[in-house]
Amino acid sequence: MNRKALIAMLVFTVLSAGLLLAAGYANGQGFWLEDAPKIPMAATWQVEKAALAPYDAPKTADGVPDLGGLWSGPGGDGLSYIEDHEFVDVTTPAQESFLADPPDGKIPYTDWAMAKRNEILAGLGRGWPGESGERLYSNPSAYCLLYMPRITLASVEIVQQPGVVYMLGEESFRVIPTDGRPPIEDNVKLWFGNSRGRWDGDTLVVEVTNLNGMGWFDSTGHFYTENTRMTERWRRVDENTIDYELTIEDPSIYTQPWTMNFPRRRPGTGPNLRASRVPSAVAIGAPAFEDPYGDEIWEEACFEGNIEGLASLRALGYQWYRGVTPPQ
Repeated sequence: MNRKALIAMLVFTVLSAGLLLAAGYANGQGFWLEDAPKIPMAATWQVEKAALAPYDAPKTADGVPDLGGLWSGPGGDGLSYIEDHEFVDVTTPAQESFLADPPDGKIPYTDWAMAKRNEILAGLGRGWPGESGERLYSNPSAYCLLYMPRITLASVEIVQQPGVVYMLGEESFRVIPTDGRPPIEDNVKLWFGNSRGRWDGDTLVVEVTNLNGMGWFDSTGHFYTENTRMTERWRRVDENTIDYELTIEDPSIYTQPWTMNFPRRRPGTGPNLRASRVPSAVAIGAPAFEDPYGDEIWEEACFEGNIEGLASLRALGYQWYRGVTPPQ
C-alpha cells in the first residue's frame, strides 16, 4: 500500500470510528498487519478464567470490593466488529467474538432485526463484507455522540466513595449510585441511559435502563433499541484483572439475552494485543516518539455538533442514524 493510500485509509478510519486525533496522539494509533495472530477475546478468556485461583479482592473503608484504579478496554481493534471475524483491512485485524453467550458468538437477532442489521451494514459504504457500496448510515460516534455501551467499553479509571462509583473515561464519565435509590421514570430516554449499581458479594452489578436506542455496539451496525436493558458485572479476579460482563436483553429484537465477556487489565499487564501493528506515524513517514502519557486517561478532543465534520459526512451521502422502531 502506497503512502497516499495509507493516508486516505487513516482519514477514513478517523471518520468511521468517530475519532478526532490530535497530531501528537496519532503516533499511538497504528495499522494492523494482515498476518497478525487472531486476537483473543471471549472464548479465550473463558478458558483463562476457569484456570484462575480463587481471589479475595481488597476492600474499601466501607467494606466493599476495591475496584479503584485504571483499567483497560477490550484491547485489539476495540469496537470495530464485535463478532468473530478474519482480517478485514489494516484497521480491523482477525479477532475472536466479544460474545461468550450464545456459544456461537453471534448476536441472536429476530428475523426482522437481522434484516434491519443487514440493511444498515449494506449502507456503510466502506467496502467491507456485507456492504453494497451505497452510503446510507455512518457510525453514530462519527458525529461525536456518546452513548452506552461505547462509554463503558473503553479504558476507564474507577474511583469509589461510599454509596457511589465514578467511572472516568477518555470521552465522558459515569456516576453510578450504589445506595439503593430507585431508577428514573421510564419515559425519560438518554444516550447514556440510567445506571443503578449494587454489590452482589464480590461483584459490582450495574443495571442500565432508559436508553434512547440511537447507538451501536460496533462500527458494523449491530444495534439496540429504547427497549434494551443492559446489565454489567465487574469482578476482581486477581490483582491486575477485572472480569467484565455485559448482558443485553431486549425481546423486541433479540430471541434471547446475550453476553459479552472479556478481561479488563491494569496498564502494562496481560498480553500485548497491539504488538502486531505498525504505528501510523511510521506508516505515513512521519517521525514517531514514545508517548510518556500512554498509560493515562486523557480527554478525547471530539466535540458534539462539530459543523465541519457533519458537513463532510453529509457531503459523502451519509445520514444520521436515528434508531429503529421494532414491529408491534
